[in-house]
Amino acid sequence: MALTVKISKSGAITIRVRKADLKRAAVWLTEFEHYDEKSGDILVPKVTDPAAFAKAVYHQLNDEEEDGTTIVHRMFDDAIKEAVEQGAEGIVFPDDKEYGRKSVAR
Repeated sequence: MALTVKISKSGAITIRVRKADLKRAAVWLTEFEHYDEKSGDILVPKVTDPAAFAKAVYHQLNDEEEDGTTIVHRMFDDAIKEAVEQGAEGIVFPDDKEYGRKSVAR
């Protein structure tokens, strides 16, 4: 899938996925595979309207839970956690000496 993730000089993160790539991703999701016993083939879904499918995926990305979070929020939560676990620079925690005296609260 030709998904691109870029960061601008100002630090803005942009994620871009073309509708053709969403179509390709749907075909490669193994949970949608169906084994056809007659032919012995593994059948995959067909995206018949890439624009409509992209719109449906867009709506799912923006669908809010009761607390206002979306799949995208959870994706960023996971990416932040993984970055920290991998030793990300540019973040300090209250236990770190670089944290300083002034506390940061929500």
